[in-house]
Amino acid sequence: MKFTMPILAAVVALLFVASQSVYTVDQRKYAVKFQLGEVVETTNVAGLYFKLRLVQNVKFYDKRILLLDNPEPDRITTSEKKPLLVDFFVLWRITDVKQYYISVQGDEEVARRRLSQTVRANLAEEFNKRTVHEAISSERDKIMATTRQKADLDAKTIGVEIVDVRLRRVELPPDVTGPLF
Repeated sequence: MKFTMPILAAVVALLFVASQSVYTVDQRKYAVKFQLGEVVETTNVAGLYFKLRLVQNVKFYDKRILLLDNPEPDRITTSEKKPLLVDFFVLWRITDVKQYYISVQGDEEVARRRLSQTVRANLAEEFNKRTVHEAISSERDKIMATTRQKADLDAKTIGVEIVDVRLRRVELPPDVTGPLF
């Protein structure tokens, strides 16, 4: 009876330390293991992994497609110098988690801002090449495809892939159309 309490305490302590040294990676996540602030390993395969308890820590990032939704329409001018309100959204995903962490410190909001700026600039460039009629109807698919390709080139530098760019709405602003009644 004298030896059971110390042995039981040692077993509990050992289980506690072991539980702090194990982590699981979900199939929908990337895992980045850090040792003293430096990236040691990235994992994209689901499973059970080990880490050194006090020296290493792990952060998780989503593998799934993420949405970048434009909160309000942008005012963009056409080649005829006529303004249009353009509402868009972007579907994107992380492809290189190590590059993503190095480029934007793993902050999704920083990545969203960067992608939003890139897509806005490319959309403005494409709309500036076209007339109102082309921008609204005949060239719409070409605008989306070209914008996606150009934005994807920039996005690859931060470890991200642009899956799709969609124009939700393209219309004349209310100050141009005037009141309906």
